[in-house]
Parts: sequence; C-alpha cells; structure tokens
Amino acid sequence: MSEETEAEAQAAGLSGNRVIVALYLVVLAVTALMGAIIGSIGLRDLEAVTFLGLVTFQPTPVGLAAFGVATIGTFLGTLLLLVVVVSRRYA
Repeated sequence: MSEETEAEAQAAGLSGNRVIVALYLVVLAVTALMGAIIGSIGLRDLEAVTFLGLVTFQPTPVGLAAFGVATIGTFLGTLLLLVVVVSRRYA
C-alpha cells in the first residue's frame, strides 16, 4: 500500500487492521450468541465438551457460548496471525 493510500485510509478511519479486528469480534459475538442459543434449547443428548483437553465446558448456555468463543477465537486467531506474519515477510 502506498503512503498516500495508507494516509487516506487512516484519515477516513478505516485501516485494514481495524476492519479485520472488527470482523473478528463480530464473528466471535455471533459464535457466542449461537452457543448460548444451542445451550438454552436444552437438548437432552448434549454432553460436556473439552477444549484442547484442557478445559471442560458444560452444556449450558454460558458453557457452550464460552466453548464456541474459545474454539473459534483460537483457530481463527491463529489463522489471522499466520496471514499477518506471511504478509509482512513476503509483501
């Protein structure tokens, strides 16, 4: 990105990093909402779920929302970090 284009984007208040972070947070919010909805339905066959073998979440609205945020946040965050590293190294 040229300096002029970058300056224009910053003047407009929309830099690429801010947009990506905003989208990341929206995805996490939707994930939490869907986990809470699934947990509040109260399906009988749901069992406790474990995240990376470290933390066990119970099938409650809060537990499934936290599991969704932890799972999606970790894996999507890892992918985003890899994109940042590669783009800085090879841009």
